[in-house]
Amino acid sequence: MFGGYRFEHPRTEATVDIGGWSYLWAGLFGAFYVWRKGFPQLFWKALAYNIVYAVVFFGFGFVSSMPQVPIPTKIWALVMVAMMPTLILVQANTMIRMIRDGYRRKGWMIRPG
Repeated sequence: MFGGYRFEHPRTEATVDIGGWSYLWAGLFGAFYVWRKGFPQLFWKALAYNIVYAVVFFGFGFVSSMPQVPIPTKIWALVMVAMMPTLILVQANTMIRMIRDGYRRKGWMIRPG
């Protein structure tokens, strides 16, 4: 799930490594991490994913504050606490996948690592 990648340019032999810490930065900074890794053309697509994940998170928070929802506050608090790292991990995987596919489209060789 959190496997790293090593991207190698076929002609110049330039390399880019993405490892464990990259998942943390991609999960926290999302679209800005994609931009930083050399894909400004994917920034808006990545930002759209970031917004969707934020809407999901805050949507659950909004639902939990509605008086019609008969779920105890402690349960909702646990759901929200568990959901934050889960959404960060899902966002990280999405951003790393976008970067991997971007390098693939550019013709770079991809090595697991």
